Amino acid sequence: MGIAGVRLSPGRPIVVYLDSHVELSRGEGYPLAWHALDRLLPYVGGADIQVNGVLGLRIAAIRENDLHLTLAETASRLILRGVPGTRWEDYLDERWKSMATTHDLPQWKSSSFTDYERQDEQSHPLVRGMEKDIAWVGAGLLRRIALFHTSSSAYSTRSWMSGSEWIFELDTRRDVRLDHDTLLARLTDPVWGLPLRIIDHHCTCDGPPLENDHIRQCTYDMAHSDGPGPGLQFRFRWGRAVYDKDARGQLQRLGADTGWLNRVLPTGTQGSRGEVAS
Repeated sequence: MGIAGVRLSPGRPIVVYLDSHVELSRGEGYPLAWHALDRLLPYVGGADIQVNGVLGLRIAAIRENDLHLTLAETASRLILRGVPGTRWEDYLDERWKSMATTHDLPQWKSSSFTDYERQDEQSHPLVRGMEKDIAWVGAGLLRRIALFHTSSSAYSTRSWMSGSEWIFELDTRRDVRLDHDTLLARLTDPVWGLPLRIIDHHCTCDGPPLENDHIRQCTYDMAHSDGPGPGLQFRFRWGRAVYDKDARGQLQRLGADTGWLNRVLPTGTQGSRGEVAS
């Protein structure tokens, strides 16, 4: 996910600790701080009026390794903390110059919402409305993001939005016991969890043994405890390692915790390309 940790303090902004880098398909290192700017800061791509990134996201301050973010016309604040030596100012300057060459239009320097951002919101009411309706889930999951590390058997977690659903896909290697009950129980815990309930599910854990490259999937649909609304879907997949490459080696190069790796990607049972050894 690119997040090494989250710090919560009463009366203070949330601090999100970033990993040092991600790894491109060619094996090259790519600073996570640059990746975050690329994905989060709003801009208009060429002739398209749709705004990429987060509408209204603005930079409130830069203090050493900390990038302070806010939303235009609000008092909100969130801090992205880069690794020591993170050069936020340089990354922002490079990002701005690169957009000039591609004729993209940065939006993040305006103190208020820009005309492009307001036009985007009006032109895509269903998409933007769903993002607002489900924002509480994102805020809650960010505060509990450690659960994906401590309470799941998956070594890979991906997510995307489709229609009115936020879909999470978690992959567990077939030589590791699939455990989705722990994560779901903690996400819905009445004290520490989110106000979520399971509205439908299809579990295949008791199915026949997997053959060849088949993948088994348990699917859980969730919604707010008090009624309908934008939903979440968790897809727990169990089978061969995804991406068809040495996932453990890549995660080691990215600095993943060895204890966690030994739990979700144990050595000695898979080949270098991720297939289960016979």
